[in-house]
Amino acid sequence: MSDETKKQGGPEYTVDEILAEYGSKGQQAPKPKRPQKVVDFPTGEVPPLPPEEASPGRAAKKPAPKPKGDQPIPEIVPENVGRTIGAHLHTLLRRADHFADHMYDQAEPDPEALRAEKYTPGVDQEELPDEDKVPPRRPKLRLIKPKELPPDVPPAKLAAQYGKGLKGQGVRTKFALVSALAAVVCSLELPFLPWNTLAGALQGMEVFQLRCLLLTALLAVTGLLCYEIIAAGAKQFFTLRPRAESVLLFAWLFTLADGLTAFRMEGRTQSPPFSAIAALGLAFALRGEHARRQADRLSAKTASQSRTPYVVSLDDALWSNKPTYTKVSGSSLGFGSRLQMEDGGHAAYRLAAPLLLLGALLCAIMASAGQGEAGRLLWAASACFTAAASWPALLAFGLPYRQLAQRLSKVGAALAGWAGAARCRPGGVIVSDLDLFPTGSVYVAQVKVFGGAATEKVVGYTATMMRVMDCGLTRPFHDLLRTNGALYREVSGMEWHEGGVSGIIRNQEVLVGTAAYMHLMEVPLPPGHNIKNAIFCAINGQLSGLFLLNYAMSGTVNPSLSALMNAGAAPVLATRDPNLIPALLEQKFKLPVDKMEFPPVGRRLELSKPDPEEVGDLVALLSREGLIPYCDAVVGGRRLRLATRWGLAFALAGSVIGLCLTFYLTSVGAFASLTVPNFLIFMAAWLVPQWLIANWVNQY
Repeated sequence: MSDETKKQGGPEYTVDEILAEYGSKGQQAPKPKRPQKVVDFPTGEVPPLPPEEASPGRAAKKPAPKPKGDQPIPEIVPENVGRTIGAHLHTLLRRADHFADHMYDQAEPDPEALRAEKYTPGVDQEELPDEDKVPPRRPKLRLIKPKELPPDVPPAKLAAQYGKGLKGQGVRTKFALVSALAAVVCSLELPFLPWNTLAGALQGMEVFQLRCLLLTALLAVTGLLCYEIIAAGAKQFFTLRPRAESVLLFAWLFTLADGLTAFRMEGRTQSPPFSAIAALGLAFALRGEHARRQADRLSAKTASQSRTPYVVSLDDALWSNKPTYTKVSGSSLGFGSRLQMEDGGHAAYRLAAPLLLLGALLCAIMASAGQGEAGRLLWAASACFTAAASWPALLAFGLPYRQLAQRLSKVGAALAGWAGAARCRPGGVIVSDLDLFPTGSVYVAQVKVFGGAATEKVVGYTATMMRVMDCGLTRPFHDLLRTNGALYREVSGMEWHEGGVSGIIRNQEVLVGTAAYMHLMEVPLPPGHNIKNAIFCAINGQLSGLFLLNYAMSGTVNPSLSALMNAGAAPVLATRDPNLIPALLEQKFKLPVDKMEFPPVGRRLELSKPDPEEVGDLVALLSREGLIPYCDAVVGGRRLRLATRWGLAFALAGSVIGLCLTFYLTSVGAFASLTVPNFLIFMAAWLVPQWLIANWVNQY
């Protein structure tokens, strides 16, 4: 080999070939083949040497299968054991160098993707329904045929109808309450009442008889003052559609009959008729109806303040497959018919009243005739029907509804009665630009033109793009357009992007958006002009204008959003203003954007359409802009629904428990236990939660 190397132009040998030739103690070894150049780092095991090249005393291992596509690095294994270890170390070093050279061999990231990720705000993905997992809807079983909707009377006319006789009804409510309280005083054993003197003046009349007749007269007067309740109960009963008024009607009739015959019953000198309890039930029922009528009139009057009010509606699956509230400009069509529909109390007693009437009648018969005491029938019937006519029955909706209507009318919102409140449930709430920043909250503070462009041209182009965007900045740029004497232009090829829009005006490409949008579209910005609350305009790829904006957010926006979230409603930011992204709202205005949802730009355009093709169920009408009336209507409707249900639960529980207790006491003839004071305490106990619930409904 040395002779060959001396010749010019002879073959050259590598270090590996020399070690392979002279490394076996001077013995001549066969000339190895020239190793291949290593390209890919091997992943499989290094195959062992063939048997003829293996060192003495070393058994040849069975070669492992070589993975496809791998080219292993040949392993240097001399015959000497020390050199074998050195060769192995040399092989490991070569592998380490190979790995270090190729450890970062991967696809280079796309610059466009990196720029889009850096300058595009993060959005929330919508959860679409899985058609395979959604079970088919079963048709609802209706026990009663649905009634036709009441006539759709305009709100102004409806408010005038509710106002007729409203003042007189309020006066009669007060007199009915005074008459009922007088009956309570006559029913109690008070020492200062001159019963003996009055009985002496009326010759041949006992004190108990005098008390019974006086209580019966007071109950009759209360019934006349509450004639709406009596007439409604009779109409409902004879048309086979009894409600809570029908239960009150029978309680009033049986108590009147018991008062006229109580003094003739033996052993009942210490148990006057339950006229006071029945009279208070009528007075509270009339007050509940009066409260609902006041609330309906106030809601109709508030809804009539604007000819084109904002319509708050609820769609079952508008965003992310969940109920979603929307607010669009519309009309009061359908508001009058929904306001006249029956409330939650009447709907609940549609099923409960027939059962209570039947149960009270059966209990009265079993407690009297069933015990062999047919003479106690009127007394038992009076007690059972009076207990079944729970006091909160007609207060469960009227009182909280009036409390809420008074609050909503102050902010320009009108709830569509129980029909609107019954639809309110947790879901999303679409929040637009004008909800966060109403008209007048945003104005252009400074205008700067670049590249020698005309101010009228830049202002006209930008205002034109803003008008097409139809966002919260349309009005400020319209005022700026008139101030500078510019004109609107025709736009073609309008495209929306995250952070801005693009279009063609007079064969020129116009880009309007935020600073991040300009970076994304590779429009260079001067140093120090990366302003977040500004709108930029670029014409043919060159920056032409900068418009510095001033956003003034009301201090009531944050509390309104917090009230929405506490009520189980998640705000969905469907903003069209390129600047109104979660990052700006959190940094500058400290809004809890982590609990809000921010759809992609395409979905934001669909959710914030000014004239949507389909509108959900009507919930309320708003006569003012801003987030306060919007949130108050949504949260108030939700709380009214819960308050009515809780009030009805207490009313029905009081009716059932009272019916069971009176049945037991009348069946054993416990005149000493079933007294007017004990009965009053029991009935008033169920009235306390109703007052608390009515005062809770507007505390948000």
